[in-house]
Amino acid sequence: MVVIIQTLRCRRCNAPLDVSPEDIIVVCPYCGFPNSFDEVFGESNAFFAESLPEKEIVRRFWQRMRKDRDFTGSRDRISVVKVEGFYIPLWFGRVKARGYVRYEVYENKGGKKRKTIRHREFREILTVCASGRRSVYDIALEELTRKIERLHLSFNDLGEMLKSAVGAAPLKELDVERWESLKLDFLNTEFGRKRAEKILLDRASDRAKELHVPRDNDLLSFSFEGTVEDVALVFYPVWKVYYDFEGGTYFVAYDGHSGREIVALEPMRIWRKAGYLLMAVLGVVVSGIFAALIGNPVFWRAVVEMKKGAVIPILLVVAGLYFGYEVARGYGRKMSWDVRVER
Repeated sequence: MVVIIQTLRCRRCNAPLDVSPEDIIVVCPYCGFPNSFDEVFGESNAFFAESLPEKEIVRRFWQRMRKDRDFTGSRDRISVVKVEGFYIPLWFGRVKARGYVRYEVYENKGGKKRKTIRHREFREILTVCASGRRSVYDIALEELTRKIERLHLSFNDLGEMLKSAVGAAPLKELDVERWESLKLDFLNTEFGRKRAEKILLDRASDRAKELHVPRDNDLLSFSFEGTVEDVALVFYPVWKVYYDFEGGTYFVAYDGHSGREIVALEPMRIWRKAGYLLMAVLGVVVSGIFAALIGNPVFWRAVVEMKKGAVIPILLVVAGLYFGYEVARGYGRKMSWDVRVER
């Protein structure tokens, strides 16, 4: 028996390529050409989104810094140290979902709060998104997937949705001219379609819970069943601008297709820390005032005299004590931060 081993070669320079079963894009190590192999992926549902050039991303970065009040009077101390662009793999799924939720709500009836149990069923089509890279957590990638999901677009065809929502084009349309104008690295997906479907189902379950369980209510039970009707892999551009400021390095991440800011890791300025200190002190003062009431015999004599209405001042004191504690604790923690995250 003769075994024939087929060697995949670069479409531009004909050099041999080292290809694994998971590869969608293989960049030629000799000429840098991006070779896409639909036969390796096995289906025609691989896409990419056009990216803005590096110069435009840098321009938007400096425009942002000029408007950022945190850097008023100190922008000359900002220096860009690195601009990094890459295509990240995002798995998109169209999920047919159904299920129900049971939760508790408190309603005012006759001047009294009563606990009510509510039940809600749902049937809908959800479009969800998950990063194709799980080995390293990246706050920019997680935030990007959330922002894309908030588009709430509904299409019968996943390809049409991707074209409308994120400007995706079939991967086979990636030509030499487009590649050479960007030369961004393609970060390959770390898992195939079967595992992606499981992750998308989990994400659809979380998304359904976010949509159908009202906030600030106690969830009693939640049931979810879903079927992944269609899956697509999209290579989406992300840019990061790293900059130095007063001895620290920070970054701003951008949606490479739209140019919108995804997330920023910024320095914690001294005037912010001073503001947090004042709020923490205010919280301590408020807690101290209500704690003093609890230890004051005059307060308790007044409560006893109120008889039926005694529970109201007790609840107010407890609420005030808790509020002051939370303010002091929350702003006290912020004082220890050296960076802040702006979404």
